[in-house]
Amino acid sequence: MISLIISTTLGMLACTSAQRSPSSIQTDEDRIVRIQEIDLQLSQYWNNDWRYSQKLFQVAPSKVMTSSAPLFDLAKVKDPSVRTQIQKLMNERQTLRDSLGDKFENRSWSGIGPWFQGTFRRPLFQKQEVISIRDLHEFRLDGTAINPFPLEHRLFANYSVLFKNEIPTSSDVFAKDKDDRIRKKYLKARLECNGDIITPSKYFWRGGERTRVFEFDWHFAKENGPPISVQFSPGVSQCQFRYYDPEQSSTWSNGFPLASLNSLSPEWIQMAQQIDVCPLLTNEMGKNPEGFFWSQDFNFNTCPESFDTYTNLRNPFVAMNRRVLSLTGSPLLTRDFEQKNPMATLNFSKAPQFDIIWVASLNFSADFSGMITARAIRYHAERGTQVRILVPQVTMTKKDREIVTWLMRDLPNVKVQYYKYTVTDDKDGTWFDRFHRVNHTKLLLGYSAKNPAANFMITGGRNIRDSYIFPETPVYRAYKHLKNYGDGEEPYIYYNDFDIELRGTDIVKHTLAQMVNFWNREPDTHRFRSTNVNIPVDADKNMVEKLTALPKSKPVVRHIMSLPYFDGYQLERFYIEMLDSAQKEILLTTPYFRPSVAISAALDRAHARGVNIKVVTRIHLAGDGTPQIAEEVNKEGINRHLKNIMIYEWTDSSSIMHAKILVIDGKLSFLSSVNLNRRSFIHDTESGALILHEATARDLRKEVLSYLSRSRLLTAQEKIGWISGQLIDWGDSYF
Repeated sequence: MISLIISTTLGMLACTSAQRSPSSIQTDEDRIVRIQEIDLQLSQYWNNDWRYSQKLFQVAPSKVMTSSAPLFDLAKVKDPSVRTQIQKLMNERQTLRDSLGDKFENRSWSGIGPWFQGTFRRPLFQKQEVISIRDLHEFRLDGTAINPFPLEHRLFANYSVLFKNEIPTSSDVFAKDKDDRIRKKYLKARLECNGDIITPSKYFWRGGERTRVFEFDWHFAKENGPPISVQFSPGVSQCQFRYYDPEQSSTWSNGFPLASLNSLSPEWIQMAQQIDVCPLLTNEMGKNPEGFFWSQDFNFNTCPESFDTYTNLRNPFVAMNRRVLSLTGSPLLTRDFEQKNPMATLNFSKAPQFDIIWVASLNFSADFSGMITARAIRYHAERGTQVRILVPQVTMTKKDREIVTWLMRDLPNVKVQYYKYTVTDDKDGTWFDRFHRVNHTKLLLGYSAKNPAANFMITGGRNIRDSYIFPETPVYRAYKHLKNYGDGEEPYIYYNDFDIELRGTDIVKHTLAQMVNFWNREPDTHRFRSTNVNIPVDADKNMVEKLTALPKSKPVVRHIMSLPYFDGYQLERFYIEMLDSAQKEILLTTPYFRPSVAISAALDRAHARGVNIKVVTRIHLAGDGTPQIAEEVNKEGINRHLKNIMIYEWTDSSSIMHAKILVIDGKLSFLSSVNLNRRSFIHDTESGALILHEATARDLRKEVLSYLSRSRLLTAQEKIGWISGQLIDWGDSYF
């Protein structure tokens, strides 16, 4: 049972101007910090009304949505004073960008990495974390060293920790009433720090009381009322938390240390504050894949980086083996994979020392895939690695949570966010979106400052679940804590999927920085700070020639993160410009195919200029856990584009083609979690790697053609039932 559950409530940046240097001279770093502050201020006005943005294309189809289109429409802001403030901020932002752009020619830039970097100085506004115990057998003070719980109070202006006692209680059947039964149900607790602890005041009219030793009766949350919340002064760097059950002991039997994250993981702190300045080339690149790669202006998109190695993970065993090899330093035995042995021996004799491990997935399932991954990660967590796991709340079953619970057992340095969307009153969704919107990013990253060769990222379409690696249905009767798919405990269908592994310190570090800042998002609106600032610069002929030639000798890659209802539907604009860059060929695999109006228009434009477009998708999605209407939605997308695009249906009846690969002109590749349906562009968090490199594009192009070879060309319109057609119109944005 879980001993420590971490949940977060994160607030927004204090919207104040940048700190100035003592000389009051505005430096380049001052300017980029101020740009990011402005972007956070403006983000509350970014367009989150998807239907409004789509009307622009339905009313005026000739219009082209690009990254230069405004993220918000000032005409929709009714308050004149607010419009004035927005315009003032936009003007200031433009002045700052122009000032930085004028200096570009005085700085050299290789084309790889940021132009220069800065540090975001202002603390975020609010964060609350929850420490919850459910089992007195954990965190025993028996001489065994326990890793500290990481305190993040120096990152946030208002930081608190909620101590929540959730140990199950038993009732006294002889008690006369409920009060008698629960009167003694509490633990004795003591928190001691080397700086001030700010505790709740006994009197509501007084502020928090300061002390370095805080003792309290830790009541059972389900029986006796609210848990205890405390804050910490900036001077706190170490604490010790102890507790015992007064009905069983009179001495401190359980506990664990707490320590500032600044000392536990300087790498995390750096990533939480770094700003990368990316040159945005404004001329001479042309309308082509190279021009799109070097001239895009998107937040939440890393500067161009390179990678050391690229590994194709199409083969399921290779995919699982690389996950194990990257985490443990030794391969997974083929025999254990074939036998689906969740307790296979893992060899850690060559395991690297990671500072941070990041896991994001739609699923973290209680099966072979989930158990092997959890065991490999736990090894590192036991040795002090900071582990962060992001999974949706709605997709995690009871058994799935138990696997994650075991991974966290006795390990305060493992923190988990069960992603849940919160609807506000700003046209960003309905009550249904609380269950519909999920984290859809699929990323496994390991970062080590001491061992750069170990740095890796695995990304693509695969989730941590057996159905993405085993065509045959697994049976786990011998493991009661695992899902027994073979006995029908859950539906099972094989997803023929695809992902890749990239190795290289810079791309891993900068992608991880994106994820760290997403982790620190605001809970209600999900706003978070971008790690990049794009500065428009004029590229001369030499620079154009240099950047055009660079990908022929070295791969360049950018990683994009999408949170559509916060970032002004950036991903949709990203796809439009990417498709508009194609001159010869677009190859695409997607299990769901229902492009938005704007993306459909971009596909039409590509066809009109002679681009050869081929799409592999699937109509019949039985076993996917989606309603029948999902198949009808795919049919509508197919019918819309059948005349202009060569659309192929995946014909393997025993699997669902789940790969998300896009290759343009044999040069540019986008490997991502993104389905080409409206849900990916309107509702779910998504991410992907944009790679400009002909050798990589050739490899991915072969994979698309391989999927094509197992598909049939569609030539006739698909019939959609009348009722389904009405439902599609009613839930237009949900599919």
